[in-house]
Amino acid sequence: MMFDSLTILRNVILASVLEPIPNKKGCTTRYQDWQDKSKLEYFLISGINIGESFYKLSERIIKNNLKQPELIYDLAYEAQLNSFKNRNGGKINFGIIELLIPIVTAQIVYQNNDITVLDQVENILKNTTNQDVTYHWKFRKMARGVSKLLPNTEFYDVKNLYDYYKISKNEKENNVHKEYISQFTRIKEVFNILEEEYKPGKLLENSVDAYNIILEKCDNFYGLSADYICVAIYLYLSKYSDTIII
Repeated sequence: MMFDSLTILRNVILASVLEPIPNKKGCTTRYQDWQDKSKLEYFLISGINIGESFYKLSERIIKNNLKQPELIYDLAYEAQLNSFKNRNGGKINFGIIELLIPIVTAQIVYQNNDITVLDQVENILKNTTNQDVTYHWKFRKMARGVSKLLPNTEFYDVKNLYDYYKISKNEKENNVHKEYISQFTRIKEVFNILEEEYKPGKLLENSVDAYNIILEKCDNFYGLSADYICVAIYLYLSKYSDTIII
């Protein structure tokens, strides 16, 4: 078996705590807190807190004989809830959780640790249930409760999350949703930059290069661009965890 639950947990935590460290325009970094509710320590605490839910996700899929369970987005809700433990501040890692739940599921179901796994996420979304849709809404509603920057959390009565992401919403949401429908074009681009520029000990420096390139393509949405960097780092860790020097 290509994946084990502890490796999933470790890579999710590593990606979540590494992403905010290097200096990036418009973001909290080791040099500055972008605002009081998004201090660096909040990112680090949250990144550690969400790992358990991805461990549970992995275990659930493995126990289901590597088939997608009937419910996975309850763990998105749980991860967001856990992310608030032992800290103040805002929602912080909502986007990371939203992106990684179906990606990690696809990795384990298809036993694929390559960037091509992003092309298989569509199948995961199509196989989600109305119960997943409900938990996804609860997850968004919770995050909205601590961050007014999150778009309105209207409930859409659709049969699965693939249909949800096809619904045209406001501009900021559509930037995220286009990633799902276009099979993660921007995240692939970030991953390719990390792969092409890799030198031992330079991963975070390379991630800043990728951020500066992708930011303009994300209409200067800083948080969204940072989320894509985090996911690309996670995917990079998944593929090269045995050899990478961060």
